[in-house]
Formats: sequence, structure tokens, C-alpha cells
Amino acid sequence: MKAFLGLSVLILLLAEEALCSSREQRLSKLLEKVEARVASSPTGRLLAPPPREAVDNHTRDGRVFYPIGYGADPSGTRDSSDAILQALGDALKLRSGLQLLPGISDIGGVVIDLQGGNYKISKPIRFPSGVGNIVVQGGTLRASNTFPINRHLIELWAPNSRNIGGNKAQNGRIRYEDITFRDILFDSSYRGGGIYIVYSARTRINNCFFLHFTTEGILVQQGLETFISGCFLGQQSSIGGDTNERNFSGTAIDLASNDNAITDVSIFSAAIGVVLRGQANMLTGVHCYNKASAFGGIGILLKLAGYSQTRIDNCYLDYNTLVMEDPVQVHVSNGFFYGEATIVLKSIKGIISGLNIVDNMFSSGPRQAKVPMITLDGKFTDIDQVVIDRNNVNGLNLKSTVGKLSVAGNGTRWVADFSPVLLFPNRISNLQYSLHTQGEPKFTAHAVTNVSNNVVVVESEKPVNGVVSLVVYHFLILLLAEEALCSPREQRLSKLLEKLEAKVASSPTKPPLIPPQKAKHNKKRTGREFNPIAYGADPTGTKDSSDAILQALGDAFQLRSGLELLPGISDFGGVVIDLQGGNYKISKPIRFPSSGGGNIVVQGGTLRASDTFPGDRHLIELWSPNSPNTENKVKNAGFYYEDITFRDILFDSSYRGGGIYIVDSARIRINNCFFLHFTTQGILVQKGHETFISSCFLGQHSTIGGDKNERNYSGTAIDLASNDNAVTDVAIFSAAIGIVLRGQANIITGVHCYNKASFFGGIGILVKLGGYSQTRIDNCYLDYNSIVMEDPVQVHVTNGFFYGDATVVLKSIKGKISGLNIVDNMFSSGPGQSMVPIITLDGQFTDIDQVVIDRNNVNGLSLKSTVGKLRVAGNGTRWVADFSSMLLFPNRISHLQYSFHTLGEPKFTAHAVTNVSNNVVVVESEKLVNGVVSLVVDQ
Repeated sequence: MKAFLGLSVLILLLAEEALCSSREQRLSKLLEKVEARVASSPTGRLLAPPPREAVDNHTRDGRVFYPIGYGADPSGTRDSSDAILQALGDALKLRSGLQLLPGISDIGGVVIDLQGGNYKISKPIRFPSGVGNIVVQGGTLRASNTFPINRHLIELWAPNSRNIGGNKAQNGRIRYEDITFRDILFDSSYRGGGIYIVYSARTRINNCFFLHFTTEGILVQQGLETFISGCFLGQQSSIGGDTNERNFSGTAIDLASNDNAITDVSIFSAAIGVVLRGQANMLTGVHCYNKASAFGGIGILLKLAGYSQTRIDNCYLDYNTLVMEDPVQVHVSNGFFYGEATIVLKSIKGIISGLNIVDNMFSSGPRQAKVPMITLDGKFTDIDQVVIDRNNVNGLNLKSTVGKLSVAGNGTRWVADFSPVLLFPNRISNLQYSLHTQGEPKFTAHAVTNVSNNVVVVESEKPVNGVVSLVVYHFLILLLAEEALCSPREQRLSKLLEKLEAKVASSPTKPPLIPPQKAKHNKKRTGREFNPIAYGADPTGTKDSSDAILQALGDAFQLRSGLELLPGISDFGGVVIDLQGGNYKISKPIRFPSSGGGNIVVQGGTLRASDTFPGDRHLIELWSPNSPNTENKVKNAGFYYEDITFRDILFDSSYRGGGIYIVDSARIRINNCFFLHFTTQGILVQKGHETFISSCFLGQHSTIGGDKNERNYSGTAIDLASNDNAVTDVAIFSAAIGIVLRGQANIITGVHCYNKASFFGGIGILVKLGGYSQTRIDNCYLDYNSIVMEDPVQVHVTNGFFYGDATVVLKSIKGKISGLNIVDNMFSSGPGQSMVPIITLDGQFTDIDQVVIDRNNVNGLSLKSTVGKLRVAGNGTRWVADFSSMLLFPNRISHLQYSFHTLGEPKFTAHAVTNVSNNVVVVESEKLVNGVVSLVVDQ
């Protein structure tokens, strides 16, 4: 009976509280009344109340901060702005006293973990300036209906840098560095933008989703090296064919800064997909179907007229257009243009130079009118080094700078009209033709008699049944400026160090420290995730943590599943060593157990060498005593480690040794890591194969270039004495050598090397395996240093950008060079630089085969090639074409073609090549004639 009465009371109380405005108020009042009623009853507690849902007020684990613990509402009902800002503020108090770039505190890999929450915010989450080495991950940020419409959900800007004005690509003082945003959905709720980044270096935006922006999904101004990868962006949720498409507005990505990379990104709704206002940017794998051209949409817009230095590779324009204003040094290659997707060259000052549009596919949509694949918007008067070739079309009109035609006829005159295919009007600068006679007479004098309005006329002295085959070029003899039009690196770096040093000099010696908070969760492991802090590792970096991390790693290696990957390699089932954003001092290498293993992740923190760390070792080492210490570092003798991932780790070698050492391993990933202060190598890989290095930054010294100590840089950022590896989207900012390749079949793509200028003896990329290197170097940016290749055999260097002192050096070891392609690259000199050749020979090569150096463009340097085109005009009987300044190898013309264009009378005269030596070709005629000889030679 008493139990029944107690239950009745509880039901009555629940009914009384049903109208309370919140669940918390309802439950708290209910419990008070129930407890009072139970306490006053004669038998004590009659009936226990239902269990209360746990509320996680846990604010941090180590150096991982949880906004939910600060009161953020993961359901999105209440505003979470203040809670997230408080979590961010507390995280940024964990200063180590160390710096990245001068004036930027290294926060040690601290993590803001959104824990998959859906957070409503009413004001921007703005980062305080002067911080770096931070990760924000895993959740959703949604603008409330009171969010300011001219702001962004997350903002990295200092109050004195917001209204920057002027040329947005001018770089000034860097205020943020090494900040990563990952696995976040940014929903701007049609109120402003997603993320705004100003004066930042080495920022990553990975695997994020941007929705409902009205301004920009991502806006980057000033700074350098923002890497955007694996993201989706759209103003409205759509997969195309939206009935509201004509009303799409906003810009998905606006980059008003230099040296950025956008990789594997899809943009599905916005007025403009990507705007590029800065220099030396790279886009690869971008799909734009944001708004059709018929509705005024633009897929990619290059706004920096006159000196854009941009690479657009492997992109997919889907019913919208690539628009380029006065393009100078731009490569568009390997793309797919579908539907209304075409290319528009827009004249601002009438300049177009160093433009390559090659190897693309254009396909019209159903029932679409035949439009040209490339159009000119305005008149261009200054045209130089434009190559539009090897593209294919389906349902559109082909446009090119190269034309090929065959004209058949029985008579004395053949007319070839190239105007439908050639892009520029009245601009044939080089042509070659052949006359194939059919029947009698077999022999007759013939010549080009007219070239105008993209029409070529060939005439013969006698009537003949023949076919004339012609090739024409919009090729111009190079007019090289003495000085580059602009100097992005100098603009980027001038006065930067003085400003930063003044800032540092005026700041306290050490940033304020807050006492470490004891972790609330001190379990050594949760499931198969191991926590080194619980083993005694010190996340503040005060005490040595080597033994604790090694103990956690050792325990993780006890969780054997009984399964194997490669024979003899235990599969540990995805076990995780989570550094929890800690900043750990270590006095000895973290060496993986010699028994080997695989399927392991190490993530999220900072490892710093102590002042007793051995100077010849690496912070993390994967090597087994069973690995033979052979001189042949590439030969594989057995594997001990497989499928191990290192992610979101800063390796600070403190000028004592290197970062990570990998031996006899397969399928290792190093992703989103930062390597600093190494003296040997940032990353050293010996033997094994398939180490994938992506989205990493490496430097011996913290700098963004122009360091007064640059001549003293030493060490190597990445040393690969191994096969089948890939280095992707990596920036190397200080080291004697950027990358050394000692193995075969490696690929380097999207790498920016400005580690040490050639003037000081630096090398960007060194290919050491002479005689059989089989290497691909694609879409890379060599910035004041060179690619050096020793006896290159089967090497491709394509779609690159070489700036300043950056050139290619071919170094003879045994004098062999074969299967070398250096094509479709851009070379631009720095300010006041002499006219050095883009490619030089260091030593003598005696065994030369299958070398193609062609379709590169230059600005302020001397072009070198294995293909030469020249026109020589004169009134006489002798025309001399000297290719020695252009051709790479001395005295080596193996093939030539020439055509003779007579001007006036006599139209016909016998002519022939009379001498080919020392890269000079002589053509002579039997009669005195006013003529132009067009020649093409090949080495």
C-alpha cells in the first residue's frame, strides 16, 4: 500500500511539473519534492526516482578540450557561442613558452574536439592572434537567426588586420600558423560565410562541408600556404539541376593570398566556385558545378591580371566556365569541361603570356549549340608564348594555336584556311608544308606565296595533281623582359622580419602559463585507444615523457588479434595511441617494438627533443634489429611494419637529430604533420615501399622565407631511399635540401620548396639514383632553388612553376640521359636577376636518348629546349638560322623541317639546306629572292 501511495505521489508530481519550460527545471524541482516526501515518510525511501540522464561536464582530457563541458549544447537548441569561445580561450592559455614563426606561440597541438555536436552560434568564433599548432575537429557549427550577416562562423584575424584594403595578395605580418580544421560542417544559415583567414601561414581545412553561405564559404586574405582538401561547398543543398539555380549567389572559395593548394574539392552551388586573386596557387581535382554559365555562373575566376602564375590541373568544369583576366604564366591541363563549360580569356590590359592550355577534354551537353571551346573577351595586343594544343572536343568547336590541314587539288594553287581552328586572328608566325605529287609531272617548283588572316597559299610553277600538308603555329620569337613584372616572394617577405622582430622584442620573454589541470579521465586505455598521459606522460612538456609513451606503445603491441597483414606482421586491429594534444618532451627515440606490427594510428600532439636527446637519432623510429644494415638502402630484405599512420603531430627535433625514421616498412602514412628544427632529416625512409606523405610542412628554422640566416640552413627535409612512395601537398620552408630521391618509381606532386636558395647552395629536389630513377615530379613549385637530377633515366617534370633562381640542373655522373620529359612548366625570374638558362648541363653527356624539353614558357630567363622554331627573313640567296641559344645540347640537330615563303617575284626558285652544324642551319636559294624561311628542328 505504501509503495502504491509513493508511486501515486510520483505520478502526481510528474503531472504537476509537465508544464515547466525546461527539462532541467522539471527534473530538479521534481527531485527536491520526491526527496522531501521520501524523507518524511515513516519507512524511508519508498520508491527510487527514475535515473537522471548523465550530463558531461568534463572540460578536458590532457590537452583536448570539450566545449560541451563548458555548457555548449550539442543538440543545437541553445546558443553555444560563449561556451565554445571559453573552451578556445582556455586552450590557448596552454602556452609552452616556445614559438613557431616569431611572435606565434606554439600551443603544442592542443585540440578543440566538438564531439560530433550540432552547435548553434550567434557570433563568430574568432581566434586570438599570435597562436599556432592547434586542431579543431568533429562537429557542426550553425549560424543562429541573429548571427551578423557580414561575418563568418570561424574567423582568424586580428583587429588591426581586418580592413586590409588595396591589393589583397600583398603579404604582411603573419599572425597564425599551423592551425587545422577537420571534419566540420559549417552551416551559415544564409547569414554570412563559413571561415575567414587573414595573415595566416600553413593552415589546413580538411574534410569539411560548407553550406548556406551568402558571402564566401572560405575567404583567405594575405598570408600563404592554406591547404584545402577533401571539402564540399554549396550555398544550397543540391546535386545539380536545381530549379533555383539562376538565383545562386556568393563565392565558395576566395583566395586573395599566395602559394595555396586546393585538392579534391567539389563545389555544387554558388555564383562563383573559386576566385584566385593571389599568385602561385594550385588547383587539382576540383569539380565545379556551382552555377551554369547560362545563368551567369563562373566555375574558376583568375582575377590577378598580368601575373597570376597559376596551375589548374585535373579539374572538372561542369556547365560553367573558367575565366582568366590577362593570364600570365597559367597552366590548364588534364581537365574535363562538360556542357557549357568553356574557357574565356578576358582582356584587361591586352596582355597574355606564358599560357598553356593542353591535354584537356571538352564535351557539349545534349542539344547544345556548337560553341568554341575557348573565346576571347576583348582584344589582346601583347601576346607571347601561348600554347593551346592537344585538347579534344565533342560537339564544340576546337580552338588552338597549332593548326594542321591537308589540301588536295589539281592545279597550281592550294589554299589552306586555318581561321576556324586558330584562336588569334591573323597570327601565323611559323609554318611547315609538304607537297605530295600524284602522277606526272613528279617534280615542279613550289612555294608559299601568301600568309594572311590565318590563310596560307601554296603555289606551284606547273599544274600538278597534288596534296599539300601544312602545320602552322601561333609561335612568336621570345621577347624576354629584363625584369619580372612583379616579385611575389619579395613582396611577401619585405620588411616582414623587421616587423616580427620588433613585435617579439616588445613582448614578454615567455607567455603566461596556467597551471596544468589534472585530467578527469586517467584510464590508460579506452577500448583499444591508449592514453600516454595516464602512463605518466607530461602534456605540459615540463617532465620527460619518453618512458610513459614507450610503455603505452608497448602495451598497445600486446593486443595481438592472431591475424596478420603481410606474412609475419601482426594486425593490431586499428589500435590508437592518442597524444591528446599534449606537448611532450622526450630524451630518447620512441622506437616501435622490434617484433613489428601494423594497423596502428598515432595521433594528435607534439613531440620535442630534450637537450639530452641523441643527436644522431629520430624522435620516432620504425626499425628492427633484424633489418640488415646494408649499403644498398633500397633493396628490400623483409618487412616488419605495415599500415601505420602518423597524423596531426608536430615533430620538434630541437636541433638534435631528425623527425621520423622508417626502415623496411610498407604502406606508412604521414599526414597533416609539422617537422621543425631537424639537423639530419625531417623524414628518412630506407628500403620498404609505399610511404605516403601528405599535407605536411617541414623546416629546420621557423620562417616564411627571406631569413637572414638562410645561407646556414642544413639538413634534408625528406630523404626517400625507397621505392613507390608519394609526397603530396607538402611545403618545405627551410633546409639545405628539400627532397632527396634515392629510390625508383616515386611521385612528387603539389610540393612547394623554398627551403634554401640556389645562390646559397640549396637544392629543392635532388634525384640521386643515376641511371634508372623512374620518377614523376608534377605540379611542383620550386621557389628560388633548383631540381638537380643525376644521370636521369625515365623522369618526368611537368606542370611546375619555377620562380627566382629556380631552374633544372642535369648532372652527369656516367654521361647517360634517357627518357627525360621536361614539359609544360613555367619559369619566372626574380627582380634584377640575370638571364640564366632554365636548364643547365653540369658535365658532359655522351649517351643521350628520348629527351623531350618543350612547351615550357619563360619570363626573364633564357629558354632551353630540344625543339626549336625560328623564322628568318631576308632578300638574297642565303638564310642562317642559329638555334644555339635555344637548344640544350651542343651540335645536336637530328631532325629538321623548313618551308620557303617567297614575297613578290620570282615566286619559284630552287632552294635547299646546305649546312647543319653547331646548332646552326643554313638554307640557300638558286636565285636572288625576297623570302621568309620557317624552320623547326629537333634534338
